[in-house]
Amino acid sequence: MKPVPAPRWVVPLSVVLILWAATAGLAQAQSSRTAPQILGVGASACLNVGDRVTVKGTNFGRAGGKALVLKDANSRVALTVSSWSDRHIVATVPKSKDLSPGGWYQLGIEDRRGNQIAAERRLLQICGPRPATVDAAGNPIDPDRRTATVERRPAEPPKPVRPGTVTPAGPSVRQAPEAVPPGLPVPPAPLGDAGIDREDDEVLAVTGSLDQATALTQQLGGLGYAVRTLQDLQALGFVLIRLGIPNGLDVPTALANLRQGFPATTFDANTLYSPQAAAEPRTYAKALVGWPEPTGSCRQDVEIGLVDTAVDPRHPALHGRSVTARSFLAAGLRAAPADHGTAIAALIIGDPASTTAGLLPSARLYAAAIFGLRANGRVVGTTDAIARAVDWLGQQGVRIVNLSLSGSSNLVLRLAVERAHEAGMVLVAAAGNEGPNAAPVFPAGYPPVVAVTAIDAALQPYRQANRGDYIDLAAPGVDVWSARGGQGGGYNSGTSFAAPFVAAAAALMLAAQPDITPSAASQALIDKARDLGSPGRDSTFGWGLLQPPQDC
Repeated sequence: MKPVPAPRWVVPLSVVLILWAATAGLAQAQSSRTAPQILGVGASACLNVGDRVTVKGTNFGRAGGKALVLKDANSRVALTVSSWSDRHIVATVPKSKDLSPGGWYQLGIEDRRGNQIAAERRLLQICGPRPATVDAAGNPIDPDRRTATVERRPAEPPKPVRPGTVTPAGPSVRQAPEAVPPGLPVPPAPLGDAGIDREDDEVLAVTGSLDQATALTQQLGGLGYAVRTLQDLQALGFVLIRLGIPNGLDVPTALANLRQGFPATTFDANTLYSPQAAAEPRTYAKALVGWPEPTGSCRQDVEIGLVDTAVDPRHPALHGRSVTARSFLAAGLRAAPADHGTAIAALIIGDPASTTAGLLPSARLYAAAIFGLRANGRVVGTTDAIARAVDWLGQQGVRIVNLSLSGSSNLVLRLAVERAHEAGMVLVAAAGNEGPNAAPVFPAGYPPVVAVTAIDAALQPYRQANRGDYIDLAAPGVDVWSARGGQGGGYNSGTSFAAPFVAAAAALMLAAQPDITPSAASQALIDKARDLGSPGRDSTFGWGLLQPPQDC
């Protein structure tokens, strides 16, 4: 009797392919989770030969087959590693002809084939004098009169960079254009002096990628511009560079030269913005708009961003509230008093048991401090600080941003606003306190932003509020009680204090409809508004008084 052969199982080819694809996908996902990630770099503002660089992060693994490198478009230099662990790398900068004084290089981790394997790169500068240049009058100047710094921040998920090219520096000022970040037109005529409030010794530049930024800074260094900060704003999809201008140039002249020499690159002034607070002189505000009091049926587990002064977390009104704070002030700049930011924060998330019961006390507030106190007593925030703050909020997944500030129009600010809107963020801004005959203020004047004006308990407009076609909604903003830095509180008037009502209403809407787009959310608020003044939209009240969602 012949033995019976064991059954043979035939696996269809389609099943084999499915199993292979699943295994490959799992391996790829696991690989992405275990890729080296640079979280911080300990180094001086610029690097000399022999300087030590300490890199902190995760998943560095063992040193075998890996290298810590500085590289740009034309060169690659491996650092001399003295210590390598899973979370720390210590290395020194070697002497190399490929490291140019004043040049910017990307720090990263590569495998033995030269492939980038770290989930994030950092930009570092090599110290040393850049080529001598001249001022507007033809006199030699020292381009190293200002110190350049690189801003560090926690690592964030990588985002594909946008295409574009910058040609290597050459003898001519005019270079081949790089791609303009989508959504931003070619810059208009050079900026004049007509009432623009700005930093008087620096300008801003925008590129679409780190590679473009590296090449551009090398070119501008040869022209006497000093890179003060350079940061990849991944949520907004562009790289922002602060440039100190050469001696002998003013901002309009520098912008004219840069726009002529680099016609497809976005340059603008570092415009200054002010918190929109106004006069001193009731708790009428919630009743006026019919704000729903917190109940179990009203979902308030939402996140709201605040770009303002610092917030005082020790204030009784913020006791037990969720506040995540971060400062975006330039190094060495003194923080402005926390009064304004604390008042806005309390309006949004104030403790119901305090004298300032917030609109959404259970919300999570992400507070970005951008206002500094200057030597002349002015409280101002810069364009670059606002852009970095909005980018940070986007990286945290925040979709509602309150901007109780205003200033002049700026190409970089406009780009930041447009990119944030495209990324799904609803931006709400104060319409301004410059008076009925004043020109529009920004960011409220940009189309993607919901511009909010202020009214009093009698539904009359705030006497100092701006008017214009850009105004969308009205909300209580006259004699509104809120907290102040320290322990107390007071009455406040201004469009700053109206904006949080609209931001909170938008947050309720997104909580109930997570998939709603920013445009649809804004339109829904406009459609519900109670008409005031002339029928339809008008320049005083916009579409009318905010009516918050009741079916939240």
